Amino acid sequence: MLTALGLLALAACGGGAGGHQLARDAGTTSTSVTSTPPSTSTSATVATTTSTGTPGPVVVRYRVERHADDAATADFASVVDATLHDPRGWTRAGFVFQQADDAPYTILLGEGPEVQQRCRPYDTYGKYSCQIGPLVAITADRWRSATPEWTGDLTAYRQMVIDHEVGHLLGLHHRDCAGPGTVAPVMLPQSTELHGCLPNPWPLPAEVARAARHDLPLAPGYEPGDPRDTP
Repeated sequence: MLTALGLLALAACGGGAGGHQLARDAGTTSTSVTSTPPSTSTSATVATTTSTGTPGPVVVRYRVERHADDAATADFASVVDATLHDPRGWTRAGFVFQQADDAPYTILLGEGPEVQQRCRPYDTYGKYSCQIGPLVAITADRWRSATPEWTGDLTAYRQMVIDHEVGHLLGLHHRDCAGPGTVAPVMLPQSTELHGCLPNPWPLPAEVARAARHDLPLAPGYEPGDPRDTP
C-alpha cells in the first residue's frame, strides 16, 4: 500500500509510473541565477473559433527561465523555443506558442533543490521534473546528462522532457507503452522506464488527437496519484 509520501513522489515528473506532472509555464529567457523564485500567474490567453463548432487555435504564452550558469545549460531557451515550434510537436494539435516577457506560464530550468521547493506538494527528491499550475520545472542535472533508463541521445531526451512536461501543461496525463518494440508515447514517463518501448520525443497521433479536442484545462494544479489519459 502506498503511503501519502509515496503518492506525492509518484506524481512528480520522472517518479515512476505516476511520475510526470508538468507545470504549464513559459516565457522570456533569463540566464542569471536567482535565489528568489519569480511569481507566476494561472491565467492564459486562449483564442477559439465557435462559428463552426470546431475549436480554433489555442494560444499559449510562455517565458523561459534558466537558473543555472554552466555551458551545458546555455542553450536551454533556444531548445525550448525550437521544440515548441517544431511541426512534429504540439502545434499539430492546434496550439500556438508565443514567447513573451509578461507570459502567464513559465518553463524553468533549475537545480534539484529549487525544483523540489517549487514543485511542492509533489516530492521530486531533488532529481525529478514536474508540472504544477502555471509552472513547468525541469531539473538541470537531467538536462545535462539524461537518465540511465533513456536509450536515445541527449538531444532527443531534451526534446522529450519539454514535450512531456508541456503536454501536462496542456492538460494531458500519462500513457502506457503499447508493447515492446513500439514507439513510446511522449506522455510515457520515459525518464524512468521505457517498458520495452522505443524512445520518442514527439507526441504520437493518438496524443495529438486527444490534445486537439481542446477540452482539457490548461495548467492543472496538484493532482494526487497518477491520473491516466482517456482516449
